[in-house]
Amino acid sequence: MSLCGHKIWVIGAGYLGSTLAEACRQEGAHVLTIDPAAVANLRGSAADAEVLRHALERMVPDTVFCCTATHGGTAEDYRKAYLEPALNLDHLLEGTRVVFCSSTSVYAGRGGEIITEDSPPKADSERAGILLRAETVILNSGGVVARLAPLYGEERCELVRRFREGLPALPGADDRVLNYLHVEDAADALLLLGTQPWLQYGVYNVSGESFTKKEIYAQLQEIFGIETGPECSGPSQRGMSDMRVDCTRIRELGWEPICSVPELARDWKAR
Repeated sequence: MSLCGHKIWVIGAGYLGSTLAEACRQEGAHVLTIDPAAVANLRGSAADAEVLRHALERMVPDTVFCCTATHGGTAEDYRKAYLEPALNLDHLLEGTRVVFCSSTSVYAGRGGEIITEDSPPKADSERAGILLRAETVILNSGGVVARLAPLYGEERCELVRRFREGLPALPGADDRVLNYLHVEDAADALLLLGTQPWLQYGVYNVSGESFTKKEIYAQLQEIFGIETGPECSGPSQRGMSDMRVDCTRIRELGWEPICSVPELARDWKAR
């Protein structure tokens, strides 16, 4: 893929945004990163329309990737990270393709059921409702919503780190289904969704792999030669998902993940 001359905004220069920005630059794109805290070309929050006006003075984008995150956070954090940027982009960038990074946590799936883009979302908290409202703004303006599974990467994988350090296992029964996505595979998926002119707007699930808790811990035990303790940790602030995310829609566009959690675990062991 060549993006020579393509003008791209990446809003949110954290773990995913910085990886995506670097991938865009490697393909020849002109990239402007925007973030209130991380290292970025423009320091400020996309929740502030004036910040985006300054960004427009520097570069009018062909594509905007909204990769903001809250790492849990309050409902007000969700408004500032998701809904207000979506509303500002809708007002300021009519006709520009926007790819909005959402989460597979918006689904109501339980009991390991298969989840597609047509599965019902849930708004069982104020934060979830805000995220779904932000998605609606993007979709109504002709944008793309990428619902991402939990991210991991070379320097960050909570599942493997906790196992190696002998910390309590993830919560839930052995048959609980987990979904993970390598940050580089996520960046590749976003590039596809944001830079193909023929692509239709809509929702796309993006998950690299799915496995039960029993399956992944058995693989980690084999790789590291240690056993998992019987104790389990409590659920995180984001709740405890138990579903198998189907990514047929984006795979049919040609995207294929190339990374896996067991592969990363083997790399960590070899160091």
